[in-house]
Amino acid sequence: MNAKQIVQAYWQTMQTNDFYRASEWLSEDFFLDWPQSAERIVGRASFALLNTGYPATGK
Repeated sequence: MNAKQIVQAYWQTMQTNDFYRASEWLSEDFFLDWPQSAERIVGRASFALLNTGYPATGK
């Protein structure tokens, strides 16, 4: 897969709201910084758990 295909596959998976499956597209050392709240999300499982807990439809 090229870079464009990887990004498209990630976002297609995100649209399903299966965030554990989507997290598999992230690197093993993934982290996400939210500077506005000084939060850092570390790891695939944390990413999936955070997104699963959001009361949104993902669309």
